[in-house]
Amino acid sequence: MKKAVFIRLDKIGDLICTMPVDQVPELKDWDITWVIAKGLSFIPEHADPKRRYIELDKSNPKEARAQLDAFIKQFKPDVAVSFQSPWWVNFVLWKNKVAKRIGVLSKWDSFVFLNAGLRQKRSQAVKHEADYNLDLVKQIEPGKILDPEAPILHLKADPQPEVLNQYGLQPKKYMVVHPGMAGSALNWPTKYYIELISKLTDRYTVVLTGTPADEPFIKDIREHYKHDAQVICLQNKLSTKQLLYVLEQANSVFAPSTGVIHMAASLGTRVYGFYSPIRVQTVTRWGARGKGGVHLFTPNVSCPATHECLGKECTSYPCMEKITPDQVLKELP
Repeated sequence: MKKAVFIRLDKIGDLICTMPVDQVPELKDWDITWVIAKGLSFIPEHADPKRRYIELDKSNPKEARAQLDAFIKQFKPDVAVSFQSPWWVNFVLWKNKVAKRIGVLSKWDSFVFLNAGLRQKRSQAVKHEADYNLDLVKQIEPGKILDPEAPILHLKADPQPEVLNQYGLQPKKYMVVHPGMAGSALNWPTKYYIELISKLTDRYTVVLTGTPADEPFIKDIREHYKHDAQVICLQNKLSTKQLLYVLEQANSVFAPSTGVIHMAASLGTRVYGFYSPIRVQTVTRWGARGKGGVHLFTPNVSCPATHECLGKECTSYPCMEKITPDQVLKELP
Protein backbone atom coordinates (compact mmCIF):
# COMPACT_ATOMS: atom_id res chain seq x y z
CA MET A 1 0.00 0.00 0.00
CA LYS A 2 1.33 3.41 -0.97
CA LYS A 3 1.55 6.10 1.69
CA ALA A 4 0.95 9.84 1.53
CA VAL A 5 1.07 12.71 3.97
CA PHE A 6 -1.23 15.68 3.34
CA ILE A 7 -0.28 18.92 5.09
CA ARG A 8 -2.45 21.96 5.81
CA LEU A 9 -1.50 24.19 8.73
CA ASP A 10 -3.88 27.13 8.77
CA LYS A 11 -7.53 27.66 9.81
CA ILE A 12 -10.81 25.76 10.10
CA GLY A 13 -12.34 26.83 6.80
CA ASP A 14 -9.10 26.20 4.92
CA LEU A 15 -8.85 22.66 6.28
CA ILE A 16 -12.51 21.91 5.53
CA CYS A 17 -11.91 23.06 1.95
CA THR A 18 -8.90 20.75 1.69
CA MET A 19 -9.63 17.52 3.55
CA PRO A 20 -12.19 16.05 1.12
CA VAL A 21 -9.64 15.81 -1.70
CA ASP A 22 -8.41 12.55 -0.16
CA GLN A 23 -11.72 10.94 -1.16
CA VAL A 24 -11.11 10.83 -4.91
CA PRO A 25 -11.56 7.19 -6.03
CA GLU A 26 -7.98 6.88 -7.24
CA LEU A 27 -6.71 7.25 -3.64
CA LYS A 28 -9.04 4.72 -2.01
CA ASP A 29 -6.23 2.22 -1.46
CA TRP A 30 -3.70 4.76 -0.18
CA ASP A 31 -2.65 5.10 3.45
CA ILE A 32 -3.03 8.84 4.10
CA THR A 33 -2.19 10.80 7.25
CA TRP A 34 -2.99 14.48 7.65
CA VAL A 35 -0.72 17.03 9.31
CA ILE A 36 -2.87 19.84 10.70
CA ALA A 37 -2.64 22.85 12.99
CA LYS A 38 -2.92 22.36 16.75
CA GLY A 39 -6.51 22.72 17.92
CA LEU A 40 -8.17 21.43 14.74
CA SER A 41 -8.31 17.74 15.66
CA PHE A 42 -12.11 17.94 15.92
CA ILE A 43 -12.30 18.11 12.11
CA PRO A 44 -10.62 14.77 11.24
CA GLU A 45 -12.16 13.16 14.34
CA HIS A 46 -15.69 14.10 13.26
CA ALA A 47 -15.15 13.61 9.54
CA ASP A 48 -16.95 10.78 7.78
CA PRO A 49 -14.84 8.79 7.26
CA LYS A 50 -12.53 9.71 10.11
CA ARG A 51 -9.00 10.65 9.13
CA ARG A 52 -5.65 9.80 10.67
CA TYR A 53 -3.74 12.90 11.66
CA ILE A 54 -1.06 14.54 13.73
CA GLU A 55 -1.20 18.11 15.05
CA LEU A 56 1.64 20.63 14.93
CA ASP A 57 1.90 23.81 16.96
CA LYS A 58 3.10 26.46 14.51
CA SER A 59 3.70 28.89 17.37
CA ASN A 60 6.59 26.63 18.45
CA PRO A 61 8.44 26.00 15.15
CA LYS A 62 11.41 24.23 16.72
CA GLU A 63 9.28 21.63 18.47
CA ALA A 64 6.85 21.29 15.54
CA ARG A 65 9.70 20.77 13.09
CA ALA A 66 11.20 18.04 15.27
CA GLN A 67 7.80 16.38 15.62
CA LEU A 68 7.24 16.41 11.86
CA ASP A 69 10.75 15.10 11.23
CA ALA A 70 10.18 12.17 13.59
CA PHE A 71 6.81 11.39 12.02
CA ILE A 72 8.17 11.39 8.46
CA LYS A 73 11.02 9.09 9.50
CA GLN A 74 8.55 6.67 11.08
CA PHE A 75 5.76 6.85 8.47
CA LYS A 76 8.01 6.84 5.38
CA PRO A 77 5.51 8.33 2.91
CA ASP A 78 5.90 7.86 -0.83
CA VAL A 79 4.25 11.23 -1.47
CA ALA A 80 3.79 14.46 0.45
CA VAL A 81 1.35 17.20 -0.55
CA SER A 82 1.95 20.53 1.16
CA PHE A 83 -1.27 22.52 0.65
CA GLN A 84 -0.27 25.32 3.03
CA SER A 85 2.64 25.35 5.46
CA PRO A 86 5.70 27.30 6.65
CA TRP A 87 9.00 26.92 4.81
CA TRP A 88 10.45 24.41 7.25
CA VAL A 89 7.79 21.83 6.37
CA ASN A 90 9.07 21.60 2.80
CA PHE A 91 12.61 21.45 4.16
CA VAL A 92 11.75 18.46 6.37
CA LEU A 93 10.18 16.65 3.41
CA TRP A 94 13.31 17.28 1.31
CA LYS A 95 15.68 16.35 4.15
CA ASN A 96 13.92 13.01 4.60
CA LYS A 97 14.01 12.32 0.86
CA VAL A 98 10.27 11.88 0.38
CA ALA A 99 10.16 10.64 -3.20
CA LYS A 100 7.47 13.01 -4.47
CA ARG A 101 7.03 16.42 -2.85
CA ILE A 102 4.03 18.36 -4.14
CA GLY A 103 2.94 21.91 -3.38
CA VAL A 104 2.29 25.36 -4.80
CA LEU A 105 5.29 26.96 -6.49
CA SER A 106 5.37 30.47 -5.06
CA LYS A 107 7.81 31.21 -2.23
CA TRP A 108 11.53 30.46 -2.36
CA ASP A 109 11.32 27.25 -0.34
CA SER A 110 8.86 25.70 -2.79
CA PHE A 111 11.35 26.06 -5.65
CA VAL A 112 14.21 24.66 -3.56
CA PHE A 113 12.58 21.77 -1.71
CA LEU A 114 9.66 20.56 -3.86
CA ASN A 115 10.18 18.33 -6.88
CA ALA A 116 6.59 18.18 -8.16
CA GLY A 117 5.44 21.72 -7.55
CA LEU A 118 2.57 23.34 -9.42
CA ARG A 119 2.18 27.00 -10.32
CA GLN A 120 -1.21 28.31 -9.21
CA LYS A 121 -2.64 31.82 -9.15
CA ARG A 122 -5.13 31.37 -6.34
CA SER A 123 -5.43 35.13 -5.90
CA GLN A 124 -7.26 35.17 -9.25
CA ALA A 125 -10.05 33.22 -7.50
CA VAL A 126 -11.37 31.65 -10.69
CA LYS A 127 -12.48 28.46 -8.91
CA HIS A 128 -13.10 27.05 -5.45
CA GLU A 129 -10.30 26.56 -2.93
CA ALA A 130 -11.17 22.86 -2.82
CA ASP A 131 -10.61 22.58 -6.56
CA TYR A 132 -7.24 24.34 -6.33
CA ASN A 133 -6.34 21.72 -3.73
CA LEU A 134 -7.58 18.92 -5.99
CA ASP A 135 -5.22 20.17 -8.70
CA LEU A 136 -2.32 19.52 -6.32
CA VAL A 137 -3.58 16.01 -5.57
CA LYS A 138 -3.76 15.32 -9.30
CA GLN A 139 0.02 15.75 -9.36
CA ILE A 140 0.33 12.46 -7.45
CA GLU A 141 -0.47 10.54 -10.62
CA PRO A 142 -0.82 13.03 -13.48
CA GLY A 143 -3.46 12.01 -15.99
CA LYS A 144 -5.01 9.37 -13.72
CA ILE A 145 -7.04 11.45 -11.24
CA LEU A 146 -9.79 12.80 -13.48
CA ASP A 147 -12.39 14.22 -11.04
CA PRO A 148 -13.41 17.66 -12.37
CA GLU A 149 -14.46 18.93 -8.93
CA ALA A 150 -13.35 18.18 -5.38
CA PRO A 151 -15.63 16.06 -3.17
CA ILE A 152 -17.47 17.69 -0.25
CA LEU A 153 -16.37 17.06 3.33
CA HIS A 154 -18.94 15.33 5.53
CA LEU A 155 -18.86 15.93 9.28
CA LYS A 156 -20.85 14.12 11.98
CA ALA A 157 -21.41 15.50 15.47
CA ASP A 158 -21.40 13.27 18.54
CA PRO A 159 -24.97 13.05 19.92
CA GLN A 160 -25.24 15.35 22.94
CA PRO A 161 -28.96 15.94 23.61
CA GLU A 162 -28.12 17.14 27.10
CA VAL A 163 -26.60 20.28 25.57
CA LEU A 164 -29.90 21.21 23.94
CA ASN A 165 -31.82 20.30 27.09
CA GLN A 166 -29.59 22.54 29.18
CA TYR A 167 -30.62 25.58 27.16
CA GLY A 168 -34.21 24.58 26.41
CA LEU A 169 -33.60 23.95 22.72
CA GLN A 170 -35.40 21.48 20.47
CA PRO A 171 -33.79 19.94 17.39
CA LYS A 172 -34.50 21.89 14.17
CA LYS A 173 -36.62 24.42 16.12
CA TYR A 174 -33.93 27.05 16.55
CA MET A 175 -31.72 29.20 14.35
CA VAL A 176 -28.02 29.84 14.94
CA VAL A 177 -26.58 33.27 14.21
CA HIS A 178 -22.79 33.49 14.33
CA PRO A 179 -21.82 37.12 13.60
CA GLY A 180 -18.12 36.83 14.39
CA MET A 181 -15.18 36.22 12.13
CA ALA A 182 -11.41 36.46 12.11
CA GLY A 183 -11.49 39.76 10.28
CA SER A 184 -9.96 38.38 7.10
CA ALA A 185 -13.03 39.33 5.02
CA LEU A 186 -15.81 41.92 5.07
CA ASN A 187 -18.70 41.22 7.44
CA TRP A 188 -22.40 41.99 7.30
CA PRO A 189 -23.43 45.14 9.26
CA THR A 190 -24.36 44.64 12.92
CA LYS A 191 -27.64 46.50 12.40
CA TYR A 192 -28.63 43.90 9.79
CA TYR A 193 -27.86 41.00 12.11
CA ILE A 194 -30.12 42.67 14.68
CA GLU A 195 -32.91 43.18 12.14
CA LEU A 196 -32.59 39.58 10.95
CA ILE A 197 -32.75 38.19 14.48
CA SER A 198 -35.80 40.31 15.34
CA LYS A 199 -37.67 38.86 12.38
CA LEU A 200 -36.52 35.30 13.03
CA THR A 201 -37.76 35.41 16.63
CA ASP A 202 -41.33 35.71 15.38
CA ARG A 203 -41.10 31.98 14.61
CA TYR A 204 -37.93 30.60 16.17
CA THR A 205 -35.60 30.71 19.11
CA VAL A 206 -32.29 32.25 18.02
CA VAL A 207 -28.95 31.06 19.39
CA LEU A 208 -25.95 33.39 19.28
CA THR A 209 -22.59 31.64 19.10
CA GLY A 210 -19.07 33.00 19.24
CA THR A 211 -15.66 32.95 20.88
CA PRO A 212 -13.87 35.64 22.90
CA ALA A 213 -12.28 36.83 19.64
CA ASP A 214 -15.77 37.48 18.24
CA GLU A 215 -16.60 40.02 20.96
CA PRO A 216 -16.31 43.11 18.68
CA PHE A 217 -18.96 41.63 16.38
CA ILE A 218 -21.31 40.20 19.00
CA LYS A 219 -21.32 42.65 21.93
CA ASP A 220 -23.91 45.08 20.52
CA ILE A 221 -26.16 42.23 19.41
CA ARG A 222 -25.93 40.55 22.81
CA GLU A 223 -26.70 43.82 24.58
CA HIS A 224 -29.69 44.49 22.31
CA TYR A 225 -31.31 41.16 23.19
CA LYS A 226 -30.22 40.75 26.81
CA HIS A 227 -33.85 40.83 28.02
CA ASP A 228 -35.31 38.79 25.16
CA ALA A 229 -36.03 35.17 26.14
CA GLN A 230 -36.19 34.19 22.47
CA VAL A 231 -32.49 34.96 22.00
CA ILE A 232 -30.03 32.71 23.83
CA CYS A 233 -26.38 33.77 23.88
CA LEU A 234 -24.00 30.81 24.02
CA GLN A 235 -20.85 32.81 23.31
CA ASN A 236 -17.92 31.20 25.17
CA LYS A 237 -20.24 28.51 26.61
CA LEU A 238 -19.72 25.64 24.17
CA SER A 239 -16.81 23.29 23.60
CA THR A 240 -15.95 22.59 19.98
CA LYS A 241 -17.73 19.24 20.11
CA GLN A 242 -20.81 20.85 21.66
CA LEU A 243 -20.77 23.57 19.00
CA LEU A 244 -20.74 20.91 16.29
CA TYR A 245 -23.86 19.33 17.79
CA VAL A 246 -25.64 22.68 18.18
CA LEU A 247 -24.87 23.50 14.54
CA GLU A 248 -25.97 20.06 13.34
CA GLN A 249 -29.32 20.22 15.15
CA ALA A 250 -30.13 23.80 14.10
CA ASN A 251 -32.81 24.56 11.55
CA SER A 252 -30.41 26.94 9.81
CA VAL A 253 -27.14 28.77 10.45
CA PHE A 254 -26.43 32.39 9.50
CA ALA A 255 -22.80 33.52 9.39
CA PRO A 256 -20.20 35.48 7.44
CA SER A 257 -17.30 33.86 5.60
CA THR A 258 -15.73 32.04 8.54
CA GLY A 259 -15.03 28.55 9.82
CA VAL A 260 -18.47 28.12 11.39
CA ILE A 261 -20.34 28.35 8.10
CA HIS A 262 -18.03 25.70 6.61
CA MET A 263 -18.60 23.49 9.66
CA ALA A 264 -22.38 23.86 9.49
CA ALA A 265 -22.54 23.17 5.75
CA SER A 266 -20.33 20.09 6.15
CA LEU A 267 -22.68 18.84 8.88
CA GLY A 268 -25.56 18.99 6.38
CA THR A 269 -27.30 21.97 8.01
CA ARG A 270 -28.94 24.66 5.88
CA VAL A 271 -26.69 27.72 5.81
CA TYR A 272 -27.00 31.39 4.87
CA GLY A 273 -23.68 33.12 4.33
CA PHE A 274 -22.57 36.71 3.76
CA TYR A 275 -19.59 37.09 1.45
CA SER A 276 -17.34 39.94 0.43
CA PRO A 277 -16.99 40.83 -3.27
CA ILE A 278 -13.23 41.43 -2.90
CA ARG A 279 -11.56 39.10 -5.37
CA VAL A 280 -9.59 36.91 -2.95
CA GLN A 281 -12.61 36.64 -0.60
CA THR A 282 -15.38 35.77 -3.04
CA VAL A 283 -17.99 33.03 -2.95
CA THR A 284 -16.33 31.54 -6.02
CA ARG A 285 -13.24 30.65 -4.00
CA TRP A 286 -14.51 30.37 -0.42
CA GLY A 287 -18.19 29.48 -0.61
CA ALA A 288 -19.41 26.95 1.96
CA ARG A 289 -20.28 23.56 0.45
CA GLY A 290 -22.79 21.06 1.80
CA LYS A 291 -25.83 18.88 1.13
CA GLY A 292 -28.33 20.61 3.42
CA GLY A 293 -28.99 23.73 1.35
CA VAL A 294 -26.41 26.45 0.84
CA HIS A 295 -27.56 30.05 0.34
CA LEU A 296 -24.72 32.52 -0.12
CA PHE A 297 -25.11 36.26 -0.57
CA THR A 298 -22.68 38.80 -1.96
CA PRO A 299 -23.25 42.46 -2.91
CA ASN A 300 -24.25 43.01 -6.52
CA VAL A 301 -21.38 45.38 -7.25
CA SER A 302 -18.36 45.48 -9.51
CA CYS A 303 -15.66 45.41 -6.85
CA PRO A 304 -12.32 46.95 -7.91
CA ALA A 305 -10.43 45.52 -4.91
CA THR A 306 -8.22 42.46 -5.22
CA HIS A 307 -6.99 41.87 -1.65
CA GLU A 308 -8.33 44.59 0.68
CA CYS A 309 -11.38 46.85 0.74
CA LEU A 310 -10.66 50.31 -0.67
CA GLY A 311 -13.07 51.91 1.78
CA LYS A 312 -14.37 55.34 0.85
CA GLU A 313 -12.24 55.34 -2.28
CA CYS A 314 -14.74 52.85 -3.74
CA THR A 315 -18.03 54.18 -5.15
CA SER A 316 -19.89 51.11 -3.80
CA TYR A 317 -18.67 51.48 -0.20
CA PRO A 318 -20.06 50.22 2.16
CA CYS A 319 -21.22 47.48 -0.18
CA MET A 320 -22.15 44.80 2.39
CA GLU A 321 -25.22 46.91 3.26
CA LYS A 322 -26.58 46.01 -0.16
CA ILE A 323 -27.42 42.53 1.18
CA THR A 324 -30.66 43.23 3.05
CA PRO A 325 -32.28 41.09 5.77
CA ASP A 326 -35.44 40.82 3.67
CA GLN A 327 -33.38 39.45 0.78
CA VAL A 328 -32.03 36.76 3.12
CA LEU A 329 -35.41 35.96 4.67
CA LYS A 330 -36.96 35.38 1.25
CA GLU A 331 -34.72 32.31 0.94
CA LEU A 332 -36.18 30.66 4.05
CA PRO A 333 -38.37 27.63 3.31
